[in-house]
Amino acid sequence: MAEVLHVVTGAFGYTGRWIAHRLLEKGIRVRTLTNAIGRDDPFDGRVEVHSLDFDDHAALVESLRGAEVLYNTYWVRYNHPRHNFDHGVAVENSRRLFAAAAEAGVERIIHLSVAHPHQAPDWSYFRGKVAVEGLLHDSNHSYAILRPTVLFGGGRNVLINNIAWMLRKFPVFGVFGMGNYPIQPVHVKDVARVAVEQGEARENVTLDVTGPEIFRYKEYIGLMARSMGLRRLILPMPSTVGWLFGKLLGFFLQDLVITRAEIRGLKRGLMASEEEPLGVHRFSEWIVEHGSEFGKVYQNDLKERKYRSPSDD
Repeated sequence: MAEVLHVVTGAFGYTGRWIAHRLLEKGIRVRTLTNAIGRDDPFDGRVEVHSLDFDDHAALVESLRGAEVLYNTYWVRYNHPRHNFDHGVAVENSRRLFAAAAEAGVERIIHLSVAHPHQAPDWSYFRGKVAVEGLLHDSNHSYAILRPTVLFGGGRNVLINNIAWMLRKFPVFGVFGMGNYPIQPVHVKDVARVAVEQGEARENVTLDVTGPEIFRYKEYIGLMARSMGLRRLILPMPSTVGWLFGKLLGFFLQDLVITRAEIRGLKRGLMASEEEPLGVHRFSEWIVEHGSEFGKVYQNDLKERKYRSPSDD
């Protein structure tokens, strides 16, 4: 009997890495499609590596041929032409990937989307996410669309690390508005588990993937500070002031710290769900154990992402 093959986009990145780990633990042969430059190999050569070249249809089909399931984590966070990031291009690249998967005979696609894309502010990031979900809805693929909220755990933790960095650097932390909007973090290993479970199913589903705890945003920040052994004044501030501070900080750090749409999405409560949580790892326990490890060095997401063409991890 031929060995079962599953393909993961971006297995050297964040979510894709833990999906690949989960598959390997189950004895499944794993191949990754990636265009990341200079990433470490966390699998000691156990994962086959193929280039993710959206412009070479034939090569893309061959890299997917024989695969039973494709786990798609590909996306870009923001439009940034100088760094080859563009949401419109990412939608077209996703269409090409799905078309290649169909031609290669891939049985099922597990696609990582984002929580509440249809309720999100008018920003190309969310419009693109809706468009890619629509590609699957209109296709003949068997699929599962997974919509995680805000991720934690698993090593990379850029968002948490950089919030922790600001908590270390400044005695006051400003939250957008009153900070009473909900946030429901989910562990990346829970997302990976759900993804692999859905890889074994065949029903077309769209699922929110959330953790078991919901916090008010200001409580979430306060819990982080206490877990780091810090006493910080957490103050409400107008969203515009918070955005301008992030813009100024980003200028000095040469990074994109926060966007207007991310602020609006956060304040609208899009980082929480009314669905039954599928995650089991509790953020409150994890941050107490690991809080002291974060924020010692700022992680520049923009500088870390060096690719030959747009991609996400």
